[in-house]
Order: sequence, then C-alpha cells, then structure tokens
Amino acid sequence: MKLLIQPGDGIDRLVKGIKKAKKSVEIVIFRFDRSEIEEALVDAVEKGVFVHALIAFTNRGGEDHLRKLETRFLEKGITVARTAGDLVRYHGKMMIVDRKELFVLAFNFTHLDIDHSRSFGLITRNAKLVQEAGKLFDADTKRQVYNPGSAKFVVSPLNAHKEISTLIKGAKKELLIYDPKVSDRAMLRLLDERKDDRVDIRIIGGLATTEFPHAN
Repeated sequence: MKLLIQPGDGIDRLVKGIKKAKKSVEIVIFRFDRSEIEEALVDAVEKGVFVHALIAFTNRGGEDHLRKLETRFLEKGITVARTAGDLVRYHGKMMIVDRKELFVLAFNFTHLDIDHSRSFGLITRNAKLVQEAGKLFDADTKRQVYNPGSAKFVVSPLNAHKEISTLIKGAKKELLIYDPKVSDRAMLRLLDERKDDRVDIRIIGGLATTEFPHAN
C-alpha cells in the first residue's frame, strides 16, 4: 500500500497508473480539470484499453463542466456512465486499473485539490479491496444496490458511520483527525466520550463545537 500526499506527489502516480493499464481503467469523477489525466485516458483507449468513467450527476456549480467532460470522453471512445440522483451527491474519487490496482483518493482530479490543497490518497493491490471497489463501481454504473462486503472498505452512507465509530471507540491514547468541519452529532458525542476517557484528540480543520483543540 502506498500513500499519496498533496500537494507534493502531484499526478505522476495517477498518470503512470493509467499508462501501464493493459485491459481496463475504471475511474470515478466528481470534479475534473486535469488535461494530463484526460490525455492519458484517451491514449489508453487508442491502445485498446477499455476505459469506463463514472461521472457525478451533479456538483456545486460544476454541472456544465461535467456534461462537457462526458461529451469529450464519448467522442474519444471512453465509455461513460452517470451516477444516480438518489443521494445528495456521489462524492467518490477512485480509479481501478486492470482490476488489480486501486487508487482511493480524498482529492479531486483538479489543479486546486492536487496542487494547492492538503489531501491524501492510497494505492493498493490488496485483492479483497480491489474486488470490493470493483463491486461498488459495477453497482453504481448500473444503478444497482451496493451491499458492503468488507469492513475495511468504507463507503458512505452504508457502513461509514459504523466503521468510523468503531475506529474512534478503539482508540486508547490518541486520535489525530483531518476534517474541514466535524459536524455529525453522533460523532461529536463519541469524541466527547473519548475525551472523557483521556484519549488525546487533536483536529486540523473546523469543528461544530469548541470543546477540542484544533487548528484552522
């Protein structure tokens, strides 16, 4: 498993992942403005790789860009699916190469997120995680129900609350959290309980209460 840290690692690992694909690239997009990644996807299609993009049906103020992206992809031979409208948003950022390597990203495929924001990503070849990611991708592209099959693959809103709560409850000494704004009431209560248990809790970001030390 490899950790990506932005800004710093940039898009090289992402582009290299696409370039080494032999059979397929499956990518989930919420926001997108990186021409390097678009060119790599188009090159992959021209080499005979099946490229399948799942594009969010909406994001704040960016629907026009998403629809234009869909059109460009389709013109270049990329298979495109659009997420359903049953949730407030489909916020995932993910890429699967040859169903063997999984990129799970907290950042979008954008200059803002990659070059100017603190964010993270993981690259793994763990077969169970890759398989679960493929199962999620298939369900969302076909607009079918996804049933979580692994506690180590956390997907909101299905098993995220349970698994994150379990993680917090399991902390014995310290919890270090990056989050622009922790606001879920159940999570805040749980953090308050852990603070009372003398767990050291530090948050970089915002908080809906001033109970904990944090940095903005």
